[in-house]
Parts: sequence; C-alpha cells; structure tokens
Amino acid sequence: MPTASVYADLHTHSQCSDGHRAPADLVRQATERGLGVLALTDHDTVEGLSAAADAARACDIQLVPGVELSVTEAGDEVHLLAYGIDPTHPALQDHLTTFREARRDRAWAMVERLRDRGLSISDAAVVDVFSGSTALGRPHVARILVAAGHVDTARDAFEQYLGRDRPGFVEKPDVPAGAALRTVHEAGGVGVLAHPGHWTSARRVRRLVEKGLDGLEVVHPSHDASLRGYYERLADGHGLFATGGSDYHGGPHRPDEQIGGMGLTRDEWERCRPHLA
Repeated sequence: MPTASVYADLHTHSQCSDGHRAPADLVRQATERGLGVLALTDHDTVEGLSAAADAARACDIQLVPGVELSVTEAGDEVHLLAYGIDPTHPALQDHLTTFREARRDRAWAMVERLRDRGLSISDAAVVDVFSGSTALGRPHVARILVAAGHVDTARDAFEQYLGRDRPGFVEKPDVPAGAALRTVHEAGGVGVLAHPGHWTSARRVRRLVEKGLDGLEVVHPSHDASLRGYYERLADGHGLFATGGSDYHGGPHRPDEQIGGMGLTRDEWERCRPHLA
C-alpha cells in the first residue's frame, strides 16, 4: 500500500517520456497500490493520456490529465506541471509539437558532440532508442551510452558526458515560463511549479505568480519536512494551491521508487481537487 495513506499521486512518468512503464501499466499499478487519483505528467508530451484514460475507466481510478513542461525563468530552467488540460487543444498541441522537434534536434546535437569527442555511436543505436519516445532528453542519450559500453550506468553518463559543462551537454530550447503558462490556461488547465527543492527562492516564486502560476508542488521526494513546511507557507502567502507526488519514473536505476510512495492524503486531495476540475 502507498506510504502514509497517500490517496493521490500527482506526478508520474511513463514510457512516452523518460519513464519505464507503459501508461496503462502505470494506471494498473496505481490501482493495485490503493490510490484513488493518479496524474500522468510526462515531459513535454500528452501522447500517453489516451491509453491512461482508457485504463483508468477500466480500473475505476480517477485520472488527472497532465504534462510536465520544461520552461525558462530569468535564464534558468524550471519545470511546470500542467493539470486539467485539454490534450487536444490547438495552442497546447502547437507548443508541444514545436518543443518536441526542438528536443529531437537537441538530442541529435548531443550525439554529434559525443561523436566529435571520439565516441562510437551508430545511427541504428540512436534510432532504436529515439524512436520509442516523443519527448527526447538526456536520459535517452544516457541509455545509448550504456548500451554502447561507453559507461556502466546512466549516472556515469551524466557525470562524464551529459551534465552541465560536460562535453555532450546542449542547452534545452528557451521557452519563457509566462508564455507556457498562457498556453496552459488557454488549454483549460492550471500551472504548478514542480519540485522547487532547495534552489527556488521566494523572489522566483513571486515572479512566476505574476506570470500566472497557480500552484506549488509541496510534496516531493526531494523535500524533507522542513522544506515541505517552507513551501506550504510560501504557497499560502501567494494564494497558491499545494500539490504533491512521487515523480515516479521506475526502471532498474530507480529501484526504490514506488507509485504512491509520496503524494497527497485524501483530505489534502479534497482541498486540491477544486483547482483541477
């Protein structure tokens, strides 16, 4: 069963981005673990939402349609969790299509930088990994490096080649947070700042609120009790609603992760639910 009576896990990822479970499998596992609400929030894609919705109806669990958007604020990357969106809305589809193409160009640019450093990476190996996702990123390049024998683990790939200031690093496309929040609102959704962690200042949250931020992810594996309390107070002070989830990806490199390992209790979900309707 989920830890500490978790009822709603509002942050999970499937194979459609960088997770390891198919969307329907994710829903079934959430049901088996006793959750009442699940949000699928793949990175920069809504491709898994249809299959997840079908599975949710069959399993009698509530699915919150979501997506995690990579955006920039004052030159720094931040992530926005968009909830309650219409996945077919033209403005959202245009945003995701443009960003998906930019992500693919970035992923290939990383491969080319690594080849320039003398690493042997075949086109066939790249296509094999890249063809399985509509939201490519560094984890996919890391898988290629592991499969090719250049590193032992994905962590090694990031430390040696893909981390910032490493030889294969390429910046993500620049998507201003304000523009992304406007798109989310046009698509009928709300925008929540994901995993603020140790680096998000009150000043940054205030700037995002001015640009339309609706909520703050208070419960996250990277937040200890002290940080959770801090972000609860920050959310209250800015009139933001609080969300939470496990940020589940799964797979052999994250053996301790569990769907519903973190999230909202039923009472916390009831306070959050009106904002996501």
